[in-house]
Amino acid sequence: MIVIGLGTGRSGTASLAKLLNAQKGALCFHEMNPSCVRFHGTPHPILNAIDEFQAILNGSDPSLLTVDLGRGVAAKAYDRLCAMQHVRMVGDIAFYYLSYVEAIAERNPNVRFICLKRDKAATVKSWLRKSEIERWPSKRIADWIGALITREPFQRSRNFWMAHDGTQWRLDPIWDKCFPKFPGPTRQIAIEQYWDYYYEEAEKLAAKYPQIFRIVPSEDINIKAHQAELLDFCGIAESDRVFTDAHIHRLATKE
Repeated sequence: MIVIGLGTGRSGTASLAKLLNAQKGALCFHEMNPSCVRFHGTPHPILNAIDEFQAILNGSDPSLLTVDLGRGVAAKAYDRLCAMQHVRMVGDIAFYYLSYVEAIAERNPNVRFICLKRDKAATVKSWLRKSEIERWPSKRIADWIGALITREPFQRSRNFWMAHDGTQWRLDPIWDKCFPKFPGPTRQIAIEQYWDYYYEEAEKLAAKYPQIFRIVPSEDINIKAHQAELLDFCGIAESDRVFTDAHIHRLATKE
């Protein structure tokens, strides 16, 4: 089986990857190749990955998979995949697959989609924190003084959800293109608009593809009964299922 995980980000996708990777013969990436994709308009890298996943399941050389090796977590997963003798489940988890679900479903009927859904307020709060530019206090002061001297912008955060010129928020060549854009006018409002848009689209996909697309509350990832349902959905036989304490981040308390 090929499994594609989705969600807005900050929604438990790393925890889902942990659960899937615990299964025998399974390898699930987490944001395998963001350098080569945009949220809209780059179907070829996405569909090529699906074809490569299927070829791996059919027994071909896994080293032929295209992976962004500049990301440590992806490189580590790639090395593990290349060392596996037999792959029974493979996939990737990333928020930017949303607009490609229909194309993937048409390409390969062997794909299952799991879309995690976290509470809106918690997601927005977590993204606001995650997109801040972290600095030690002394470094913050030095950077601020340096910006005054050079007359360059002093950015305190990134903003993946609005089109901007880099004056107020730091530009990110990898991740800016991976998110859809919204009018805002503030970063928080734009993230709220992103959450609304994402799950409106996800609900449409769940209605269109009820057999292969499932929306799952993020808090269910750490409940054994719900893990069993997900693993059944992914084609893992009952006798082969491995249950985990899947949470990488304790969603309710740390984000």
